[in-house]
Amino acid sequence: MNNLAVSFSHLLTAQKLEVLKNHDIKTSLDFVQTNNDKIAHMIGCNVSEIIKIKEAILSLNNSQATRGDKLYDVTLTTTTLVGTGIAGIDEYFGGGFPTGTIVEVCGHSNSGKTQFALHLSAHASLNQLQTVAYLSTSSINAERVLEFMKILKSGTNEPKNFSGLLEDSLKRISFTYLSDIQQLFEMLWNPDMARFRVVVIDSLASLFLPILGDSFNDAIALLNKVASDLKRLAVENRCLIVIINHASNGPAQMPFLGRYWLHVPNLRLHSKRLSSNEFQLTIVTNVHSPINEVQWIFSLPQSTA
Repeated sequence: MNNLAVSFSHLLTAQKLEVLKNHDIKTSLDFVQTNNDKIAHMIGCNVSEIIKIKEAILSLNNSQATRGDKLYDVTLTTTTLVGTGIAGIDEYFGGGFPTGTIVEVCGHSNSGKTQFALHLSAHASLNQLQTVAYLSTSSINAERVLEFMKILKSGTNEPKNFSGLLEDSLKRISFTYLSDIQQLFEMLWNPDMARFRVVVIDSLASLFLPILGDSFNDAIALLNKVASDLKRLAVENRCLIVIINHASNGPAQMPFLGRYWLHVPNLRLHSKRLSSNEFQLTIVTNVHSPINEVQWIFSLPQSTA
């Protein structure tokens, strides 16, 4: 709470504040916690006036109650379902992944994690007109996104200005190369991030590889900060965050970032390549439903590059 001031109540004067200060009652918390009779005797007020002053202080400092249905209405109006462009997955999630959440796609190298993220980005921008921030620790693959956009429109009546449509869709996706963990922190706190409805980090594990030899406590502290910043960004900006993460070699397919990281994503999907263009995606964690181990097998076309 703040220091006592005459603005808290018309019953407080500068002279009374000085008397209270001489008795080591300097903050509004000091005032509220002190016996009413004692304060009344100090500053020459009656107890009912002291109670009114305390009520005024509490009303200024306490959070106002909000009805649950009002909060739910706000959530509904600020939440968007971001589709993946893969029918079975979008149907299962009622249209896509909700904004305000963190989705992690975990798997071994060459298991289709990045292809899935690029396909989701292409669909979100082209078909849902969503803005996407694609933060990558490897080469920027705008050409692959463009391929997916062309495939997503194949079989439909091609618009008159198809090339212009693709160009506008690519403009809604911002590609940024991440060189280290510090740059990620800078991006997550950049005010410009508020304009994106989808944020993809590909891949988070790669940013932690250079610091594995450092102190364990330092690594955990950085991981804790990343988790906190991601949750803040998802909730405050009402955006969907998609994280690409490597899987360990154990039978449990533990994410590379370890057990400490397990509680962070709202939804974790395990990716596995079945053939050159066929993939399997499995739910291993879903905080929105007790039913896990749901699987989809889907195909993504191979790159022509």
